[in-house]
Amino acid sequence: MVSITDREDDGSRRSPPPPASGPPAWTSWLQIGLSSMLAVLFLVILGKTREQSQLLMKLEQRLQGLENSRALDRTSVLEEQQRAMVGRLQTLEAGAQRLAALEQQQDEWRSALADLQGRAVRRPQRDPDPFPAPAMPSAGPGGRPGQAPADRGEGGGVLRPPPVSTP
Repeated sequence: MVSITDREDDGSRRSPPPPASGPPAWTSWLQIGLSSMLAVLFLVILGKTREQSQLLMKLEQRLQGLENSRALDRTSVLEEQQRAMVGRLQTLEAGAQRLAALEQQQDEWRSALADLQGRAVRRPQRDPDPFPAPAMPSAGPGGRPGQAPADRGEGGGVLRPPPVSTP
């Protein structure tokens, strides 16, 4: 039988209890160090990400500005082309109106000419002129109209006024 005292004595005689089967003490310090390093690294990465995000926003704004500028340039060029086209179309329309007016006037003149030609055909021929124009004197031997050379008088072809007779 074992007495109570034996039990106490047995406990003192035993070897120290085996160490705890957990990790050694320095591992907890390593874990704290790694965790803090990961936290700092996370904060650095977060800062860089924000910085890059802001840079990307600026670049997108610049790109949008350039695209807007190019679109504005294209729009202004297209507006100029449209204005030029409208001017040409207005010129063509004015020319077409002028051509239509000329064609109408030509048709009016043709109809007026046809009317005049129709009247000329329908109109009877006039009787010969009751007062015919005097016949032109025939040319003499010198190729000039007038009297024959013998009839020219004393002056040899010089015309003189007739003598004045006194009563």
